[in-house]
Amino acid sequence: MIDIRNLSKTFPGGKGLDQVSLHIRPGEMVALIGSSGSGKSTLMRHIAGLMPGDATGGRIEVGHRVIQDRGAISRDIRDIRADIGMIFQQFNLVDRMSVLRNVTLGALSRTSLWRSMIGLFHEEDTLLAYKALSRVGIVEKARERTSNLSGGQQQRAAIARALVQRARVLLADEPIASLDPESSRNVMETLRDLNRNDGLTVVVTLHQVDYALSFCPRTIALKHGRVVFDGPSAELTPSFLKQLYGTECDSLFARPESDILRKPAFEQARVA
Repeated sequence: MIDIRNLSKTFPGGKGLDQVSLHIRPGEMVALIGSSGSGKSTLMRHIAGLMPGDATGGRIEVGHRVIQDRGAISRDIRDIRADIGMIFQQFNLVDRMSVLRNVTLGALSRTSLWRSMIGLFHEEDTLLAYKALSRVGIVEKARERTSNLSGGQQQRAAIARALVQRARVLLADEPIASLDPESSRNVMETLRDLNRNDGLTVVVTLHQVDYALSFCPRTIALKHGRVVFDGPSAELTPSFLKQLYGTECDSLFARPESDILRKPAFEQARVA
C-alpha cells in the first residue's frame, strides 16, 4: 500500500530524512516512533504529498500511484489524496461549525465547487457522515458546535471525516499527543477497530512506545532521519530502546505503569 524508496530531505540545519526505504502492506497498522526531531512528522508529510523530498532521488507510491519522484510531487496529487486520510494533532476542524458539517467536509473531493461553497452536500454523503460518527462513537454529538467537544471527541470527529472521505490509508500524525490517557486510549482503539474490521491501512506517529506496544503489531523507529528499527513492536524492550536512543529513550516510556494500557510482556519479548 505504501512504498518508499531512498527518500531523503535536506533542511538548512541538516538531514530531516536520510535514505529512508519502507514498505507497508495493505491492512497493516504501523507505529512510527522516535524522539522530537527524529523525522516522524516529516516522513508523514512526504507520504501525503505535502512536502517534496530531495531532487537527487527518492520515490513514494501509495496504492501503486506515484506521490512524488525525485523531488517532484505528482500532478495528480489532489486526486490521489482522496485515498489518504490525514489526522493531525490539532484536529484541523472548524470550531464554529457543527460536528456533522465538519465531518461531511470529507466529501469535498467529490463535491462540485458550487455545492461546496454553499455547504450543499449530497444526501448520501450526509448519511455517510452520520454513519461515520456512529462508527467512532459520537453520533449523539452530530448537531453540536465542534468547539464544545472534548479533545478526544474532536479527534474522533477528525477520524470520522476521513471515513467520509472514503480513504483507504489513514496517516495519523501524533493524534494523541494533546490528549489525556483515557481519551488517548479511545482514539487508539478507534484506529485499531478501523484497521481490523474495515481493513484500512493505518500509520500513526507516536511519542510513547507504550501505545505502539498495545495497539500496533509493527513499529518503525526513526533517529536523526534514519530507520534504526523495523519489526514487531514486542521487540522494543526498554533495554533495546536504550541501545537505540540512549538517554532519549526515557521520554518514550512516559507512563510505564499506566493502568490505562495493557502492560507489555517485556520479559517474553525477543530482543532484536
